[in-house]
Amino acid sequence: MKAVGISDIGRCRKNNEDAYYLSEADAPLQYLYIVADGMGGCNAGEVASSNAIAAFLEYVKTHSSTQEMMDLLAGGFQAANKAVFDKSNSALEFAEMGTTMVAVVIDKKRAYVAHVGDSRAYLMQKGILRQVTTDHSYVMELVKTGTITKQEAATHPKRNVITRAIGIKDTVETDMTVLDIEKGDLILLCTDGLSNMITEDDLAQMLREKLSMRKKAERLVETANLRGGYDNISLILIEI
Repeated sequence: MKAVGISDIGRCRKNNEDAYYLSEADAPLQYLYIVADGMGGCNAGEVASSNAIAAFLEYVKTHSSTQEMMDLLAGGFQAANKAVFDKSNSALEFAEMGTTMVAVVIDKKRAYVAHVGDSRAYLMQKGILRQVTTDHSYVMELVKTGTITKQEAATHPKRNVITRAIGIKDTVETDMTVLDIEKGDLILLCTDGLSNMITEDDLAQMLREKLSMRKKAERLVETANLRGGYDNISLILIEI
């Protein structure tokens, strides 16, 4: 297993509200990876994303030996939601803050994916890239009803409006999926600062290139910045 993470402020923001986590050798849950994209006034966004990840990790530390993987992920997201929600109600400066979050755990020949919001997970298998999460966003609701196409959603003026986030309400619904994986597969976790700037076809082309994991990740961030860098750009790239 190889993994690399990058978080870049982009070209237009004054601070970086994203956060990410790569599991360490002595971590309670091996091969856990998380990306979060915070939102809120002043510095509240970065408080939300970092607090969400910290609360998730604390939950995993306490429950990883007693719960099945899906229950562990669901519980971790609820713990993250409570931490951010409580923090947002603790002071005016944190009011209405929240964060998206996507997490994956690699366990043997399966990848367990959980997410809230529009931070995404992609799987590249045998050279074919597919998005395995569905954005919780206004434009995705329009796509589901057939009002607009997926192509139109990519440039819609309200494409950044999300319909579900961690910390906005006292509870949150978490979407989860299980993927069958094999040696050579790539998993990409990213915030919309990357996915809004690079098409899926271009993502696939860059991930297929014969470069090191670090070089691929750096090239993705560089391309997002060259195309505007309108938001913070964060990603984790994992090779099975």
